[in-house]
Amino acid sequence: MKFWKEVDVRTGQEIDEDAPTTSVANAPPGMVDEPIVRKKKKKKKVLFDGRTKAYRQHRERLEAQREKRAKLREKQKSKFVEEILYKY
Repeated sequence: MKFWKEVDVRTGQEIDEDAPTTSVANAPPGMVDEPIVRKKKKKKKVLFDGRTKAYRQHRERLEAQREKRAKLREKQKSKFVEEILYKY
């Protein structure tokens, strides 16, 4: 049985190993020590308890804002109709 030796084409000398087996420089991305993808921390959800005084005040503010938006929509709607009907 014959053993083959790798020889450099230019010099004719025997070639040593290209890179040591412990080399990490040319390692694929999967062999890195620390993970590339880091998990995102979950935010804590703020839960409102409907029985508390703070939530009742919050609900009143929400309802007031809702009414205000409805009034603005009606106002804009009527303004648009007036502009079209009474343009001339």
